[in-house]
Amino acid sequence: MDANVILENIINFLFVALIFLGVLAVTFKITLKNYNVKTGKLKFYGLFLGMDNKSILAFGSITLNYIFLIWCTATFSGMNIFYILITTIFVVLSDILIKDYRRIPIDLLFTLINCVCMFVISLIYDYLVNEYTTIFLLIVLGLVIIFVFLYFTYITFKWLNNIVLKQEHLQKKNYKKL
Repeated sequence: MDANVILENIINFLFVALIFLGVLAVTFKITLKNYNVKTGKLKFYGLFLGMDNKSILAFGSITLNYIFLIWCTATFSGMNIFYILITTIFVVLSDILIKDYRRIPIDLLFTLINCVCMFVISLIYDYLVNEYTTIFLLIVLGLVIIFVFLYFTYITFKWLNNIVLKQEHLQKKNYKKL
């Protein structure tokens, strides 16, 4: 893949991520304006109140990684060394921010699995477009994409749960690990 194409794809991802995060912020602003934090009606919002800045950055890093993985999969942009570096940086940065250094090897393994998933989707898509198009391969591609989206969602919630469990104010309570 040409370096200019990769740069254009990354810029497109940044626009998509900014739009997604903007819509998310507006949604939270609208839905949370009627809630009083002291009443505890909304526990998700209250989760961020006890987090320090590094944990919030780690949470954001994992969220951006999820958006990036979904974007790469949905656009069939394939897999290259720059995309592998981006997703690896997001995940390792999250582990470093919450000072969970022992999780870095297992998280790198999950990142490798994520990259292999995107590579497989890219291979099937390229074969469909350039070689031989059948309804069977189209169905296989659709099922693989659904599986990968579900896997990305699961692993993202697992990473986010690890960030939440590192919070001191939550360690005193009896929260369960995923």
